[in-house]
Amino acid sequence: MPDSFQFPCWSSPEEARVSSAGLLRFLDAWEKIRDQVQFHSLILLRHGKTVCRMNFAPYDDVTPHALFSLSKSFTSAAAGFAVSEGKLRWDSSVTEVLPGEIPEGREEELRCVTVETLLSMGSGLEEASDSPSYDPGVTWARHVLSHKLVHPPMTHFHYNTFGTYLVSCMVQQAVGETVRDYLIPRLFSPLGIETPEWDKSPQGVCCGGFGLHLSADSIARFGQCLLQKGVWQGKQVLPEGWVDLATREHIANYEGRPQEGNEWAQGYGFQFWRCMDGRYRGDGAMGQACIVDEKRDAVLAVTCAAGDMGAEFRLIREHVFPAFDAPAGTEEERAALQSRIAALRYDFPADDGTGLPLPDGVFELVQRGERIRLSMRRALLDQIEVRLQLPGRPLIRLYLPRGKAGLSAMLPVDEKTAVRLFGAYGWQEGKLRVALRSPDSPLTLDGAFTWKEDALVFDGVGIGVPGGHLEYKRVKA
Repeated sequence: MPDSFQFPCWSSPEEARVSSAGLLRFLDAWEKIRDQVQFHSLILLRHGKTVCRMNFAPYDDVTPHALFSLSKSFTSAAAGFAVSEGKLRWDSSVTEVLPGEIPEGREEELRCVTVETLLSMGSGLEEASDSPSYDPGVTWARHVLSHKLVHPPMTHFHYNTFGTYLVSCMVQQAVGETVRDYLIPRLFSPLGIETPEWDKSPQGVCCGGFGLHLSADSIARFGQCLLQKGVWQGKQVLPEGWVDLATREHIANYEGRPQEGNEWAQGYGFQFWRCMDGRYRGDGAMGQACIVDEKRDAVLAVTCAAGDMGAEFRLIREHVFPAFDAPAGTEEERAALQSRIAALRYDFPADDGTGLPLPDGVFELVQRGERIRLSMRRALLDQIEVRLQLPGRPLIRLYLPRGKAGLSAMLPVDEKTAVRLFGAYGWQEGKLRVALRSPDSPLTLDGAFTWKEDALVFDGVGIGVPGGHLEYKRVKA
């Protein structure tokens, strides 16, 4: 049964000593880069209460969303529980826990690859190890461990998602269940997080470094629990001492000293990034984030579709946190902020009633050496069917209704999970405008098609899918 807990709310940002004027400046700055950074949901907490929730329609803060590498911080928590319960040690090695995955003759060499070095991104495995196995006869873990050790442990930072997968394997081997199932009674249920989906490898192991699906509200709960050193509603949920251990610097991801202005060069913990101004965060591709600011007693939870995460974090650093303890906004600014928040949305294309015959045939784009094919045709009920063939993936069929959004496709992730795509098209001054948005992930396409005899041209924003100025050339079907 879903938990009834809801964060209490401050009556205004000013009551929490956060400036409404500062948050308005944040939205003003965001408007200038909204093509690069398309926020879905932001939840800002201070002293355990909600300062504001920004939901950019059609997105909300309660729908589970692909977290990508923010999943890593939860895998780290699973390892923390396993160590606290005596089922693993920080120095437990892959040779000890996963003996069946060790290539012959590599036992001694790989003994230094431990829970600690993997969580710190300091295992020393070569960069090519950061990949899955495409051979059904070779497990993902054995594939990762088949790669060379090229650095002594903890001397070289290399961000390695499949190193985190090894941690997921080690936890599962030690506790007898997946990290997802292991975390349900220990973390998810105590925080009132409805049982989440977590994508798995072909071997039935949660992907660890990616694949978890949680809402912005669930991210905020995790962040508040971290801020409270693992305590939730008066009870110690996360292992005592684990938060401080996991979020302090274990390895330098910079040369000499942290790089000013670079949120990825401030030090790295156990699957947490150290941030500027003493903050720390878990984050995931295209802008998913859980940012904890102990100095300000604050948490920011974000789901997003960011083509430029550096711009996203710069926007947050320069406008959200400076709004704390800044001069209070006026009554007019507080009212203006509430109006802006209520109006946040990404529109689907309207239709001006014009239209042209759709281009016949198949069109192809070569991008980074890979071929993408695209075709269009009329379908029932004034819909357009768009067929998109991406390299190495099944054919995608998208059904776009005219002038009003509808469910366009279900893209399977695994046997249990699919990404929903909602879309629409509209004719505007002879251009075919299209929009696709996923409430479950950052996948976004928003722009216009034009065509001539031998080319189909798209101009617009694509996040997670091809975007920009793209010229598809006609080819033989």
